[in-house]
Amino acid sequence: MRRTIFTFIVLCFVTLTLQAQDVWTAAGSSSVFGSHWNEKDTSNDLTDKGNGIWELTKTGCILEQNVKNEFKVLKNHSWDESYPKANYVFAVEETGTYSVTIQFNANNFEINVKTTKTGDAVIGEKTWTVAGSLEILGKKWDQTATENDMIKQDDNVTYILTKTNLTLAQGIYQYKICANHGWAENYGDDNDPEGNASIVITKAGTYDVTFTFNLTTKEVSATAVPSVTDGISQLPASIKTKKVIFNLQGQRISTPKQGVYIINGKKTVLK
Repeated sequence: MRRTIFTFIVLCFVTLTLQAQDVWTAAGSSSVFGSHWNEKDTSNDLTDKGNGIWELTKTGCILEQNVKNEFKVLKNHSWDESYPKANYVFAVEETGTYSVTIQFNANNFEINVKTTKTGDAVIGEKTWTVAGSLEILGKKWDQTATENDMIKQDDNVTYILTKTNLTLAQGIYQYKICANHGWAENYGDDNDPEGNASIVITKAGTYDVTFTFNLTTKEVSATAVPSVTDGISQLPASIKTKKVIFNLQGQRISTPKQGVYIINGKKTVLK
């Protein structure tokens, strides 16, 4: 009888110990993990390799050259404890299909990533959309808003979106530029804690805001110019076309006629 009770107690202790064991999960870019920053996705749980080392391998990941892939490793499917403090970022030097192995040391919280190319892959042309402040974009941080899709310019590198006649208060307005109406690939300002780019309005008024994205360098920028005509430069229609000229719809113009244009970031009336 005593042996039976002792065995029962031992079994209960072992069961409770197993139940109390921590679980480590990776959450981040959907290009690697399938789901997008989903801390509850058990398919991204790491395997305990012993001595505090945990590991996860994802196969068939289609990764694009020099595109940032980001993730964190979190404890027990909760963001209460996650590493590193800033997202872990890695990229590959060649577009292709990859096997990605993540190793996490629970003793010192260090992370290592190994990528192995397993095949070729072709990345199709992407749609680039601006998502951010409601006051400028009409929808609050909506990456699916097709009305905020950018227009590809003749150089096949530059993308432009212009929003006109916006009534803006003094303040800071944030945004990002994302690919294919999702957050898996997005660009802003790496110096911002959340990676957002910003437009600073120093005086309340009505503005035309133009967003620019360079596909090659991944550079993001935006300019805000007053919508009113007071103080706008008056230039002849024979202006040199070497200047960078856009219409108010954000389309690049090579031979402007009479009208209002944004030339080198400044609103200008051509007569």
